[in-house]
Amino acid sequence: MEDVKPLNLSSGEFKQEILKLYNAINKKIFNAGVKQQKVDLVGNKIIIMSLNARVPVLSLMDEHDPRTARQVDQLLFQIFKRDIKLALESQFQFHIVAILKDYDAETEYSGTIIILECDVESYLNDKRELA
Repeated sequence: MEDVKPLNLSSGEFKQEILKLYNAINKKIFNAGVKQQKVDLVGNKIIIMSLNARVPVLSLMDEHDPRTARQVDQLLFQIFKRDIKLALESQFQFHIVAILKDYDAETEYSGTIIILECDVESYLNDKRELA
């Protein structure tokens, strides 16, 4: 495990930066931003819950060929995870262990868990804000 460079951000500012990045990547891949999003910091995990409109073409595929729609979803998740990992590593110099992502097409809720090598608080300026 390498030394962690602290960010010059409070946890509130950090959360806002994460959500901006998350939304920008959603716009790039899905051509739409998220409707709602919330980020929680728990130990070495960044947990992002969001409400995302279903891409219209995937809604149509769901009706006619659900299996293909699931395959396209999985491909899009892989692209999203690759892009968010690169962006987070570049912007914050994170050491990311894994990124888990899922989406429920019926409710349009999405969950993303970013697992870091170190506790999130080791990256932040004001560690007291996490409590």
